Amino acid sequence: MNPEIILVDDDEVLLAILEKMFHKVSPETKLRPFSSGRHALDHLAKFPDSSQRRFLIVDINLKDLTGWDFLNELIERKDSFSKVFLITSSVSSANSEIAKKYPSVIGFYEKPITFEKIEKILNQIKED
Repeated sequence: MNPEIILVDDDEVLLAILEKMFHKVSPETKLRPFSSGRHALDHLAKFPDSSQRRFLIVDINLKDLTGWDFLNELIERKDSFSKVFLITSSVSSANSEIAKKYPSVIGFYEKPITFEKIEKILNQIKED
């Protein structure tokens, strides 16, 4: 069974591009895009005890909340099903260090997201 992959980025053009790139690398990948962190969290709340692992690719800089707010919300909800890849256009090494403090974060990638990075993400998901 393919895991659910949730894309969260408030740049709707980039979100559409990421969807196409993921499907080009892996056409069978089940993606669910959200342009709002809050909407993605609302979706997760509908399925708090998911029977399958969920993988989230979350931009750190969202308009409605930060990636850190998003991760803190997952902790408050005691969400043990979701694994997170953070993406960012920031070049600050501090973000990478902060990300390591969150047990749900299993990857950190700087934009632009390339086909090579998507392949790495998909390989990590397969290995999990």
